[in-house]
Amino acid sequence: MSDIKYMRNVGVIILAAGSSSRLGQPKQLIKFQNKSLLQNIIDQSQAFTFTSYVLVLGAHATGIQKSIEPGNFNVIINQNWKEGIASSIHKGVEYSLEFNPELEHILFLLSDQPFVTSELIHELLISHQQQGKEITGCKYQDTVGVPAIFTKHMFKELGMLEGDRGARVLIKKYPEKLAVVPFELGSIDIDMPEDYSKLFNFNE
Repeated sequence: MSDIKYMRNVGVIILAAGSSSRLGQPKQLIKFQNKSLLQNIIDQSQAFTFTSYVLVLGAHATGIQKSIEPGNFNVIINQNWKEGIASSIHKGVEYSLEFNPELEHILFLLSDQPFVTSELIHELLISHQQQGKEITGCKYQDTVGVPAIFTKHMFKELGMLEGDRGARVLIKKYPEKLAVVPFELGSIDIDMPEDYSKLFNFNE
């Protein structure tokens, strides 16, 4: 999967700084199919040779770092995580561009989508390459969201997001710049205790 021609110009950012206040425990460390949700997304990402690998932590950072194997990922701490996901996007993009100022694309991933696989990531990258759009996102239920890839033309606007307004804001704003990859199970994320309980149906 690592032979996509422009792969050297793609960075990946995992956003995992939230406090999981509604869940009552760090969602990043919830176990699914014998590994934590965060470790799963780290492992799925490492099937590819990205230019930069950034993992943004915030709440519970010390405990999370002790519980994962980050592999290729550079772990950065967002001290302003309480301000919302936009602050983590800013931090991740800023660090990625410091690491490689020539970066052309950034793939954003979340730690609480248990069904993201390397196959899905590969499909996103291929679609992004072939369709040539500025944004390539995943469609689930009645929305398009993350996992998503943004070209460098969108980096400035990513840096202008505020509060809990994440990448989906730009996806909605620019439908004409959007390519879509179907991801039926993308709607399953872990925010509430009942979401966690549903995972047991997939573990069985």
